[in-house]
Amino acid sequence: MPSKCWCCVQPDEKSLQHLFFKSETAKTTWKYFLSREGIDVEGLTLHQAITKYWTANVCLRLKPVMQALPSCVVWELWKRRNSMKYGEAVTTSRVIYQVSSNLQALVKVRKPGMDRVPHKWQDLLQVMENFTLKLKVTKVMWEFPSAGWLKVNTDGASRGNPGRSSIGFCIRNENGYIVKSVGKEIEETTNTIAEAKAMVETLRFCRFQQYSHVWLQTDSMLLKKIMDEIWKPPWIISEQGRRLVNEDKLQCPNLRVKVNRSATTMLMPLHAATFDKSDAKEQKKHQ
Repeated sequence: MPSKCWCCVQPDEKSLQHLFFKSETAKTTWKYFLSREGIDVEGLTLHQAITKYWTANVCLRLKPVMQALPSCVVWELWKRRNSMKYGEAVTTSRVIYQVSSNLQALVKVRKPGMDRVPHKWQDLLQVMENFTLKLKVTKVMWEFPSAGWLKVNTDGASRGNPGRSSIGFCIRNENGYIVKSVGKEIEETTNTIAEAKAMVETLRFCRFQQYSHVWLQTDSMLLKKIMDEIWKPPWIISEQGRRLVNEDKLQCPNLRVKVNRSATTMLMPLHAATFDKSDAKEQKKHQ
């Protein structure tokens, strides 16, 4: 005999459709969140309701919230089922409240610049639809290195992450004159790996040239924290990459590392030139 569900006062046969979509609590919860978008739950299956919500015609900033909503609803319905099974009553309004709290927390994380994030679903949608991002501009100046020092700006980028990638570095002396600049395409990889390879390439060049006083700037907070031994390298940076960074760092005992967000701006032409050259080569092959 099929077992009965724990989520209803008059329990029906237990199934995924019933638990997450057909029970009274499930129908009330889905209707509360779907009605705002004009979606009628009557006659739909759970899969169809989720599909309609994922493909709802909403503004781009609302897409992540809409896509997260089904997971939040299903999770809270499952929690309610377990609570009911072990003797703790959970009302439908409580389920709706918890789903709204989860969505509110999601918006706070994704939109940290939003001053007020409403808890009520209808109010949250209205605020999100009318939200305008406040831009904060910080002026960043490139600093000259001290006398006798060389300053290196590195960067790595990936189109697609992972995808086509390139690295670049630019070395300037104490007067700001360019000593060496490099920009080249590497194998397809991620942004993090590209940033690491750019730094390793730079350190190898400095070691080969026997530069001892090097001030290295990167726009990657991750790599700065790793080289300062504040953070542990993530798994995506291979053991070989970490070993190369550490070996090259030992060869430059006066190495200074500083994060500077202007590094990306200065090296962008190098990346663009690298991709443009490789694109031109590919076009010639097909001609």
